[in-house]
Amino acid sequence: MTYLPLSGVKVLDLGILIPPALASSKLVALGADVVKVERPGRGDRIRAVPPLADDGRSSQHMGYDWGKRSITLDVKNPDDFAVLTRLAKAADVIMENQLAGYWASTGLDFAALRAERPELVVCSLTGFGQTGPLASLPSHGLNMDALADSLIIDWRDGLPHLGWTFTSWGNELGAANAALAVCAAIAGVRAGGEGAWIDISCWDALVEAHRTDIIVTTKTGVEQNAHDRTLGPFYDTYLSSDGKPVLLGALERKFWVNFCHGVGRPELIEAHSGADIDMGEGAQALRDVLVPIFASATAAEWDQRFLEWDCPGGTVLQVPEIMSHPHFAARELLEGEPGSWPLMRSAIRWHHADERAGASLAAPPALDAHHDEILKEWLEP
Repeated sequence: MTYLPLSGVKVLDLGILIPPALASSKLVALGADVVKVERPGRGDRIRAVPPLADDGRSSQHMGYDWGKRSITLDVKNPDDFAVLTRLAKAADVIMENQLAGYWASTGLDFAALRAERPELVVCSLTGFGQTGPLASLPSHGLNMDALADSLIIDWRDGLPHLGWTFTSWGNELGAANAALAVCAAIAGVRAGGEGAWIDISCWDALVEAHRTDIIVTTKTGVEQNAHDRTLGPFYDTYLSSDGKPVLLGALERKFWVNFCHGVGRPELIEAHSGADIDMGEGAQALRDVLVPIFASATAAEWDQRFLEWDCPGGTVLQVPEIMSHPHFAARELLEGEPGSWPLMRSAIRWHHADERAGASLAAPPALDAHHDEILKEWLEP
């Protein structure tokens, strides 16, 4: 890696579990030195979150903690707490996710630290934020998602069951917003300004993603709810001849024209209104025409046609299919060989340098593996 815009930035990660680990992993990928403070003996609970691999290690820890260094400190031990305080005073950024007021109750007062060093950036990344009626509610990813209309419910026999999920979108969006805010605050400091105490709520981040329904409801007074809304045949899925769902996304007239010519049905062109965006809402008869058209070719054939015809669309893929797709290999998101723990690189790619952020990071650290070197590098002049 040659382009590391956060090189030299010291991040003290006091967080537990996924959101801070994910946020600080994004900072590591940009070059920051992230020191992960963990409890003695067992470390961060993320090390025990299933699924566990055949070597007993957690896929969560092995997914989020590349490139970081580990030190164990017991905040209830006066000597360890003194070390923690010194590390906090040496840090450029402190990342944490305890409920509001926890760290002040231990004696680590972020407001006082910032008064002493206005350039310090503190990022409090919690489920529901530092203020409001839910601020004291303990959070895991899915209870944040449940309270933000982002949980899939599988109704069976009239009873709700948790539907399939691979992640918490609150965790993902909260961490992304936290990393963005930290980078913005660091830019402000480098420009000669002060740092910040950032309040990131994963719930806020997820609710913000519902912005279109919220703002239209506010403007019109008519409730908007994506659960009650269906799209039209220009933006829908169809079964291919080999039984796979294929998405068509011909919302603009030019794409619909390309599709119609491609399938040899130019008489269907005028089904599109010509508006900038037309989903074909209410045009059920058109969907009935498209169903046998899609059933006439395999999903792979449709993928190739969309490329050749310049029309948005594609097969609805699951993770194993994504991993075997040639685009996955071409984008170089994964680093490592089968049978080993691979590094999932950052989604950020530096086009000018032909590099992907987060490449060639050191493996996730063993517990307390860097205790002495952290104290030497951060605390000794």
